[in-house]
Amino acid sequence: MNRHASHIEVEPGVFLESAGLYFEDVIAGETYEHRPGRTFPAGENPTASLRTLDLSPLGIDEHYRSQTESGVAEINPLQVVAVMTGMMTKAFSRVVANLAWKKVIFHSPLRVGETLYAETTVLEKRESKSRPGQGILHLRTSGFAADGRLVCTFERLVLVYQRGEGPYAKAGY
Repeated sequence: MNRHASHIEVEPGVFLESAGLYFEDVIAGETYEHRPGRTFPAGENPTASLRTLDLSPLGIDEHYRSQTESGVAEINPLQVVAVMTGMMTKAFSRVVANLAWKKVIFHSPLRVGETLYAETTVLEKRESKSRPGQGILHLRTSGFAADGRLVCTFERLVLVYQRGEGPYAKAGY
């Protein structure tokens, strides 16, 4: 079985799309690129900030955000983290629970009009001692601007289903 197959043959000539990696599919040290990238258009930042109830000037005041050295508005860092997390979900969608979120570091600002790319490295993995059929992944995700500049990094510990566990078969995926 190809551990990274996008489709599984359920009967001859019939394929079922598969999304997300099971615990057994990942190996410590591997890195997964999350594509496509995400470009941040002007005007999106205030709306996204208001949805999250972030009322800081950085989130909702275009004039405040444009007072940067470059003169180009910066994207709210919380929105950057949210988008990076969303980018991870195709590869790491079989998560039971987030156990920890740590070492969130903003290295450089992302600006309006720039594209964000993300990749996740599996730092370590182990079977859960208290949850049969599940395992724990320690992940580090890095976000880069299109010019290669490091924008943000964070680590997560996530509880992930092992193959054959969870609601997937009954849900049809």
